[in-house]
Amino acid sequence: MNGEIQQASSIVIAARKALFEKSPIDFTPAKHIRAIQFVFAPRSWFGVSAKAKSVAAWFDLCRKRGLKDVKFIVPSGRKNRHLLGFANTSQCVIVCCWENGKTSHFCPFWEYDAKNEGWHVVYNEQYVANNAFENLHFTEKTDEFKDILLKISRFAAELDFSYFADVFQDSYEVLNASKSVNGENIPTQLPDEYKSIYYAVERADVFGAMGSWNDSPPWYAEEKGRKKEYEELSNELLVQLRYHLMYVTNECWRQA
Repeated sequence: MNGEIQQASSIVIAARKALFEKSPIDFTPAKHIRAIQFVFAPRSWFGVSAKAKSVAAWFDLCRKRGLKDVKFIVPSGRKNRHLLGFANTSQCVIVCCWENGKTSHFCPFWEYDAKNEGWHVVYNEQYVANNAFENLHFTEKTDEFKDILLKISRFAAELDFSYFADVFQDSYEVLNASKSVNGENIPTQLPDEYKSIYYAVERADVFGAMGSWNDSPPWYAEEKGRKKEYEELSNELLVQLRYHLMYVTNECWRQA
C-alpha cells in the first residue's frame, strides 16, 4: 500500500477510536518516518498558523477546537496508475468536521531526508466551502471485491505471473474467511470485524513502481493481445481497493 495512504488512513482510524472512547490518541509512526507536522490554517485573516509536531499534539489541538468527526478520503480511480508508486501522488486527505459546521482537509506532503534516511511529512490544513463529506457513509461491498480478486488472479496466472496470482488469491481467501488473517500490517486500533477487509486491501495493493503490477504485466498482456483486459481488471481492482480502505477507515468506531 502507498505509504501516504497507509499513514493517513491509520491516523484517522486511531483518531476515530479516540473520539469514540473519549481517550488520548494512540498512534506510532512507521520506522522510516523522521517527523510529522501539522500546519493549521489561520483562524482569521490576520491570524497565525498553529503547528503541531506530532499526531498526538495535532489531535489534542483538534479536540480543543471542537473536532466532531474525522474521515479519510482518497480518489477511487486514477488515469495513470504508474504514478501511484511515487510520493505526493495519492491525493488523499484527512477530513475534519468541526462543531461550528465547517469542514477542513489536511493534505500531506512527503519529503525525503537523505541524511537521516527517512521521511518528513507535513499536513497542511485547508478549509472547504461546504461540508459534503460530513454525512458520507460507506457500505460493505465485499462480493464485488471478491469477484475482481478471483478474476484478476486467474488473469495473472494466464499471463504466467504466479506471484501476483498468489497475492490476489491470498487476499480472496482471507476476505472469504477461508484463511486466517496475518495482522502484521493491520492498525492495532482497527476493530476485529474490519481486519480481514483491511488485510485484503493491503495485500492486493500491488500498484507501485518497479517490480509492481504496473511494471512487466502490461507488456506481457499487450504481447498476448490482452491489454484491454489488463486495463479493465486493474482499474476495477484499484477502485475496490480504495473503496474498501475508505469503508473500513470511515465506518469503524462510528458515533451513535
